[in-house]
This record gives sequence, C-alpha cells and structure tokens, in this order.
Amino acid sequence: MSEPIRIAMVGGGVMGGALVDGFLGAVVDGRPTQVSVVEADPVRADAWRQREGIEVARLEQAVAEAAVVVLAVKPHQIIEVLGEMASSLASDAIVVSIAAGITLDAMQAAVPTGTSIIRTMPNTPTKVGKGVIGLVAGGNCSREQVALVSSLLQPMALVVEVPEEQIDALTATSGSGPAYVFYLAEAMRRGAEELGLPSSIAATLVAKTFVGAAELLTGDPADAEGLRASVTSKGGTTAAAIAVFEEEDMRGIVARAMNANVQRSIEMADESG
Repeated sequence: MSEPIRIAMVGGGVMGGALVDGFLGAVVDGRPTQVSVVEADPVRADAWRQREGIEVARLEQAVAEAAVVVLAVKPHQIIEVLGEMASSLASDAIVVSIAAGITLDAMQAAVPTGTSIIRTMPNTPTKVGKGVIGLVAGGNCSREQVALVSSLLQPMALVVEVPEEQIDALTATSGSGPAYVFYLAEAMRRGAEELGLPSSIAATLVAKTFVGAAELLTGDPADAEGLRASVTSKGGTTAAAIAVFEEEDMRGIVARAMNANVQRSIEMADESG
C-alpha cells in the first residue's frame, strides 16, 4: 500500500471535527490518509480517543510527522500556535489555516522561511458534504501542494481558489453566509408562529422551503432575480411581501452587514500584528 498522507488537525472543535470526518477514509492519488488530532480540551480529547482511525497526539509529535498541518484554533491563537510548532515542522509540510482575518504574511513571519502556507475559509455545510471552501495559496506553495490540499477538501465542499485580497469578501459571502440563512429562517419561523402555525410545522415548512429554493438556485446560480420574479405575480401576495422588504431596504441591510463582516476581518488582521 502507498505511504499514507499524514494530516495533523490542531484543534478538534466544530469545524476541525467536520474536516477530520471528511479526511477519514479519503484516498488521494492512491494514498490513504492518516489523521492525528491535537486537542487541549480534555473532554473533547477523550471523545476523539474513542474514534476509530484517529490518534490524539501532542502538538510537536503530530506536527513532526505530518505532511499537512491544519490549524483549526481560534484566530487569536493562530500566531502563538505557529510559534510553538515552528521548530517541529517538516521542511516540506503544508500549513493550512481556517482562521478568518489572519494574513499569509502574519503567519509566514511565525514559521521558518520557505514554509508553504495556505489560507482557507470553510463554511458549516462542509459538515454534510455541501460546503464552500475558499482557498488562498501562499507564495511558497507549489501547484502540486495546492492540488493535494484541494483534493483532500473537495469531497466535503466546492473549493474556490481566490487571491488573498478577495478572501474577506468570500468570508462575508460563503463563510458567514449560512448564519444569514439561519437568521432569516428564524425570522420566518417566528413570523409563521405569529400567524398561527404550530412551531413544529412552521419550522418544517421553513426548512423545506429553503432546501427547495436552494435546489432551484443551484440549477441557475446567476438568476436569483429571475427565480424571484417567477414567484412574484403583479399585485399578488408575494409582491406584497417583497414590497415590505424593499421599503425596509433589505438589500441595503444585507450590503451593510457584509461590509461589517469584511471590516471585522480587517480589524482581526491588524490585531494579529
């Protein structure tokens, strides 16, 4: 059997766990994966020890043996963790960050010169194999390294490579986008309840409506306007609802929210030094 691709997952929380689930059993170019998890929380670490095919290891040990090191810790911890593992990194290892706001330059300064670093921004549907993952390749990365990381991620998500100056916009769109959808779902469910529907029925109606609408939009991603118009008969009930959204400047609210997302990413980059 071919030599396995050794992956170290540093941080075994929600998103790190979702990625680990995707890595387990994966085969890239005939090579199986082997996953180690570094988890500081003792309860989560014990839970990982119960999982077949996963080793829970110390940071230095996991990193020293890994071809790919995925950083799934909080953004404010990224630089510190990089500093702790820098001396253990293999010279040809690929460091993959999933943290918002932490730039390639900031990470590069914390590791040995020449280290290959990739920034990614996954979203939570990655957990169910329906995600979107933005990817930014650092200057030291070869196309083969980018292809390897993409191949590891593609079973879980659509992988979209962008220049670094676009990653904050991607974060504001697909990275945080599921939260916007859930927020609207909350509002619709509460609205349905206020109109007299039982909570369980309201929740199911909203969820199924989102699934169906998403399927239609997936078939023609560029035509959200046309799909909306096809449901909106002049003078009808949908038109009355859309008119309220227009009066309340729903488009402007969404634009301002996404801009606030980008500004926070910029602030986080400044805070990281």
